[in-house]
Amino acid sequence: MGKMPGKAEIKFMPSSVQQDSNIISRYTCPECNLAYCSSTCFKSPVIRLFSLYGYLFTRRAQAHTNCSQAFYKKQIEADVRSESSSKSVEERLKMMEILKRFEENNMEQDELVGEDEENSEGEDDLERRFSAIDIASASPDALWSLLSQVERDKFIEAIQDPSSNLAQELLLSQELQNELAQEPWWEMSSITHDADDDPDDTRYGRTPELIDIPTTMVKPLPIGPPLIYNLCAVCIAYAFVTRRLATSPLSTLSYTIHSQDSEEVKHLLAQLVPFVMDRKSKVLHTSLSTAIDDVWSRFDKSAISSSTFTVLMRDTATLVRPLPIGIISSPDPSSYSTSASSNSRTTVADITSHPNRPLVYVLSDLHRLFANQNPNQNSNFTHVAHKLLFYAAHVLSTPPLVLRSLADDLAFRAKKEQKAPEIIPGQVNAGSSHADSMIPTSQTKTKGLGPYSENGANLKNITTNLIEEI
Repeated sequence: MGKMPGKAEIKFMPSSVQQDSNIISRYTCPECNLAYCSSTCFKSPVIRLFSLYGYLFTRRAQAHTNCSQAFYKKQIEADVRSESSSKSVEERLKMMEILKRFEENNMEQDELVGEDEENSEGEDDLERRFSAIDIASASPDALWSLLSQVERDKFIEAIQDPSSNLAQELLLSQELQNELAQEPWWEMSSITHDADDDPDDTRYGRTPELIDIPTTMVKPLPIGPPLIYNLCAVCIAYAFVTRRLATSPLSTLSYTIHSQDSEEVKHLLAQLVPFVMDRKSKVLHTSLSTAIDDVWSRFDKSAISSSTFTVLMRDTATLVRPLPIGIISSPDPSSYSTSASSNSRTTVADITSHPNRPLVYVLSDLHRLFANQNPNQNSNFTHVAHKLLFYAAHVLSTPPLVLRSLADDLAFRAKKEQKAPEIIPGQVNAGSSHADSMIPTSQTKTKGLGPYSENGANLKNITTNLIEEI
């Protein structure tokens, strides 16, 4: 390119317009017919140069800038038109779906807000209705009368359908879980270990407090008819009541006239073991079979199954079984109790080291339930407390070998019953007893199980032989 008029020399930057003779033109603008070496140069909106007369070339650059902007606009419009024809329906559907979800979320939030307001109003109303009474001492009829018809219907529905959401919510409540998590005291790994020794161990109930038994009531051997079979019936009823009320021990209940649980305990015991509650009762079970059969016949068959009764049998075997080690100790000054009517001191038996104390724990727990705690209050169950005290003395007089054989027989029957077919409540054959179904008959004698495998626990022969050896 030659010299232009003037003293200034014009130079183009690389990749500029075709006026530079050293660069070959490959593209031409369809609007202004300017030649360009590359598409990059064509897209560049300004021609960069160094010149005193740069305005000449700047005008060209600005003219081409208008061309490139118009070209971009046409290309974009063409792309939009081509894409809108194929994607407009799909995008429109997506937009409608998004709007639909948005509206549904708004509706759900409005419903939740409305339910929260209704629940808040319902809770306030329920709290107001129950604020005037003592829920702990109120009768079930009084509590039922304070519920609305809707609340009553919900409660009945939850009771009739344990799998419902409301029933599951109630069962999973933390308070109920803590209560249900407490196992009976006799299921501790060792009865000699008291739950009070470990305050953090709340899984098991604490061991009942032992009652004082005068040594004058404890004999070297039992006197009179054996009461061990009656005691088995008492243990079955005791285990059932403990598990039913989820309270261990039973003496932790409030023993007032308004205590619903305390009255429930007495009602169940009167139903299952009436010989304990009846002052004039002379019932004496002569075998384990008759004791089991009598208790089973008194259960409401709609409330207990054969498998549940098997659990009670295992519980009874645990409660009857003496501890393998008994510590013999001489009485200390704390083993004396002073009579209120005289200044004489009465020596009490040392039960804490006696191997038969598990069964005494049961009788002690029941004794404190029926004993008159308030001297100013007349009690109709004083005779029951006296009878339980007599039973406890009889236990201390019974040789541990007798109770061990009885516990083995109970465990054997429970194990056999666990393998037997389930007995459906309400379909028990009246011609055969439940106890007989767990007794090894002459056709099903088991060898190697000791004397109780022949005809139940032949405890009479065991006791007789023991007396002869002594």
